Amino acid sequence: MTSKTSDIPGNPERPQSTTVVIEIGDHEAGSRIDRFLGNRFYPAYSRSFLTGLITSGQITVNAARVRPAYRVGPGDRIEAVLEAITESSPQPEPIDLDVLHEDEFILVVNKPAGMIVHPGPGTRRGTLVNALIHRDPSIAKVGVVFRPGIVHRLDGQTSGAMVVARTNHARAHLVEQFKTKQVKKQYRAMVVGSMPFDSDYIDLPIGQDLKARDRMMVDPKRGKPSSTFYEVVERFDRASLVTAWPHTGRTHQIRVHLAHIGFPVMADQVYGKRYSQSWHAERERRRAEGLPHAEIRRHALHAFRLGLTHPVTLERMEFEAPLPADMARLIEYYRRHHAAGEPA
Repeated sequence: MTSKTSDIPGNPERPQSTTVVIEIGDHEAGSRIDRFLGNRFYPAYSRSFLTGLITSGQITVNAARVRPAYRVGPGDRIEAVLEAITESSPQPEPIDLDVLHEDEFILVVNKPAGMIVHPGPGTRRGTLVNALIHRDPSIAKVGVVFRPGIVHRLDGQTSGAMVVARTNHARAHLVEQFKTKQVKKQYRAMVVGSMPFDSDYIDLPIGQDLKARDRMMVDPKRGKPSSTFYEVVERFDRASLVTAWPHTGRTHQIRVHLAHIGFPVMADQVYGKRYSQSWHAERERRRAEGLPHAEIRRHALHAFRLGLTHPVTLERMEFEAPLPADMARLIEYYRRHHAAGEPA
């Protein structure tokens, strides 16, 4: 018995119909469904993309939901409702992107502060993914269903350089580079306080804050090993401009580490709330008195440099995202007014 596929007009690697049905043959029995479908539809759909369809119930076996590890048997009827997935997947939106580099395989963008990387609970539109699939619809087939093309993330309020995969081959190569720490990231941050050392490592384990699921914390017992190297670029009255290199990729790592040692990222209302409140109060006081004042409405963190190996040419490449206007103005304010010892 040989597997049969129906409702797949034209190229069988890129089904366009509403429903795809596959009947499993004897020689295919025993394969994991995610691996079987990954091989069947490569390169049109990645295994991770299809796994998302299986998990969400849009791919069924004998009209029942299964897990990605399910092993198919002779005569099993696999049914995939591709149109339903399209309707529930991120939708394209005409959002302008600041593109730093573009070729057939990767796209590097300068993500603005305030843009969420991919849709999630409460955020379905206006994300980087919505903009990406409008620019290049083929990205919708790369990687995981609800975050196609994405191989790493930046916090919503963090600006800066991000690389996006445009093919499944490029995605696999980039994911491996991040996993093996071959990708080099540099961030610029304005922090509260004048740091005592010119440079230092912060080696402190990070885990989820048990009191707030959307926060992280330094946790020596349950946290995962985390390392950040920082270097002071410029010192000001009650503030410092630093460059930070995260050697691990924990959620909110730089913000958590800097806040823990007493120098939170400026205007970070999650990890430096106490400092942020006094900073905002002082800003408003100076504004009311007609004095020069610092101005930024999100945490002052920017991913300004990204180094990686091109997934196809294997050329080592480096991309730099210019400082956004709000951070540039903030730094200039401190350069002009810190020497006189004016309140920040």
